[in-house]
Amino acid sequence: MVYNDMSFTSANFGFDLSNREIATLTYLCLLLATILMWKEVRPLAFNIVQAFFAPKLAQIWLLMSIYVATCVWLLAWMNLWEWTNLKSTLLWWLTVGFTSVFEAERLKEKPHALRKLVRDAFTLSTVILFIAELVSFPLWIELLLAPALVFLALLIAVGEQQTEKSDIDQVLKLLRGLQMFAGLIILSFSYWLVANSVTVFWSLNTLREFGLPLLLWLMFVPFIFLLAVYMTYEEAFVRLQIRPEQMSIVRYARWSALFAFGWNINAVKRLARDIKVRNIVDKQGIKEAIQEIKRLLKVEKNPPSVARAEGWSPYAARLFLKEFGLVTDDYHRTQSGWFAHIPSVELNNEVLPDRISYYLTGNERAVTQMRLALDGSNQNDTKEAQRAFDERALTLLTKAFDAERAPRIYARAQKSKPDVLVTDGIRVSLNRSDWGDDRVGGYVRNLIVQHSAHLGDS
Repeated sequence: MVYNDMSFTSANFGFDLSNREIATLTYLCLLLATILMWKEVRPLAFNIVQAFFAPKLAQIWLLMSIYVATCVWLLAWMNLWEWTNLKSTLLWWLTVGFTSVFEAERLKEKPHALRKLVRDAFTLSTVILFIAELVSFPLWIELLLAPALVFLALLIAVGEQQTEKSDIDQVLKLLRGLQMFAGLIILSFSYWLVANSVTVFWSLNTLREFGLPLLLWLMFVPFIFLLAVYMTYEEAFVRLQIRPEQMSIVRYARWSALFAFGWNINAVKRLARDIKVRNIVDKQGIKEAIQEIKRLLKVEKNPPSVARAEGWSPYAARLFLKEFGLVTDDYHRTQSGWFAHIPSVELNNEVLPDRISYYLTGNERAVTQMRLALDGSNQNDTKEAQRAFDERALTLLTKAFDAERAPRIYARAQKSKPDVLVTDGIRVSLNRSDWGDDRVGGYVRNLIVQHSAHLGDS
């Protein structure tokens, strides 16, 4: 047998590096050498590496790597992957693969973001970036360009944190303009070369290189979602083990949730919360809580109408202030009644930001009290905070009454301190409590809208 074709080179595995990749590797090697030689920084770097490969994380990296390898094997089996794609695959694994695992944390908090993860793979920017990476400048230009662009990005990042300086907007505008100009130059150069050498750049392997990251990402999304589910179960039920009286049922609750809800992240989080808030300590309580969550999930898909004589629909009331980002969590049972809230939304980026909160209370069928709260600091612009509170308060009163009466009711409520204003049996009160002094203190302002049915709540 003759093995004339068995001589492999780095190009056979896609490792024919472009000038841009050579420049990037050069600076990464210099950075690594600097860290290893810098005695003060070296221990910190080792600590970061050690934390990165902590047992829990190491398990995730191993599972992720096995999953990616399985995806590559499937793509190769379907003739969609060859050894010439090895370099781009390893780069995807080291960059997108590792960093996207942290998307599971975001997905855990916002399960509906799963659709966005899929859509992101098909944006126009994906095509633009791919074409921009097809070609590169001469090496000496890439060696100058890489640190310049990084330095420019760092300047912009630092400038965005200097919001207290009056002239920072002009500086940021200039820096972003330079960044955009550099990006346009790189893209224009890339498009010009590709357009003039279409037959050179576009081939079956180029198409495979373009499609590979998209396919890997789409195949990787289920792994991210399942990881988010696993993290939800771990976090939700580990917290319950802190309370000794609930430790005996935590394992039962975990398995019951798995069989009842599967990968429904929202339902699992609700169960863990209900166990804690209602202090459920037996299996019967777990069963009843699961059945109630299942029932409420069905009700939320088709909410019943609520007569004004009863109060407000919980499923409508939680969205009354949606335009301001004030959407409460689900309306749920507590030991003292039914409740939903969004405890804190920052109004600004100050050191002690002003915060707005929104609370709903009532019975199972209807919300009978709504409270809007402003927690402000005297160090901030109090007029701006009051304006934001007024805007949200008027919107809430419009939902509680109507657009015509809301401004009059709010104006009267502001003048009727400390009395309570009653309109159509609905009590409207506005109060304020201060703490500290005018320089370092703050205040809490509340608007309370209470239905007459609230008096009969248990």
